[in-house]
Amino acid sequence: MKTKIVLLTIGLLSLAFVRINAKGQENANVILSKIDQTMFGAKDKSANVKMVMINLKNGKQKVKEATLLQKGANKKLFRYIYPKSDSGIATLSLPDNQVYLYLPLFKKPKKITNLAQNNSFNKSDFSFQDMATKSYSEKYTSQLTGTTDTSYVLKLKPKDENSTYSYLMATINKTHYYFDKIEYYNQKGQKVKVAVYHFKKVDNYWIADVVSMTDLKKNHRTTIKMSNIKINQGLKDDLFTLKNLAGAQ
Repeated sequence: MKTKIVLLTIGLLSLAFVRINAKGQENANVILSKIDQTMFGAKDKSANVKMVMINLKNGKQKVKEATLLQKGANKKLFRYIYPKSDSGIATLSLPDNQVYLYLPLFKKPKKITNLAQNNSFNKSDFSFQDMATKSYSEKYTSQLTGTTDTSYVLKLKPKDENSTYSYLMATINKTHYYFDKIEYYNQKGQKVKVAVYHFKKVDNYWIADVVSMTDLKKNHRTTIKMSNIKINQGLKDDLFTLKNLAGAQ
């Protein structure tokens, strides 16, 4: 009889644990969905971009400038305009994880393979994968690992088996559902990068106007600052084509 009671108790506890886990997973998915709503709430966006790259060992800096066009969660055109040596270099992100690179020297867009997306984006601390536009619900599975009065902490695991990251630890603003910080871990479980975000409101939409990515191994940081941000202008689909990637210089 005692054995049956013990087994029944264990069974009930196990069932409760499963329910708690299921509820936690559901909450994590809801949070991730709300993040997508915040990050991609605007129908489209354009901005001027300043990219500052700094060697944290010696303080040396490099500055690059670009223009950004984005439509929804899956279309983005990023084109350098400064310095002269980089002018015209551009990337185009499209649905289904398609990323294209245009180098004026070769006069033809090149598709970036899934493996190559892990490479550095024009010598910055962001990879092509980091810069690609895609909803977080599409890219990651999520687990709620912590909560405070002001934030949630989610563990995000990439769905892409070719990702160099094993998981990310994301701190999310509890009020507005945008990222405060993301920590990136490699396949060995070592923290290799940290991204810190600053958001501002533009026409009632929260926009990440400053993002700093620090490579902990290289001791190097890239900060992207956006200005002249405009949203919901009705950007046309033909801006996000291979023809425009190569032709709009």
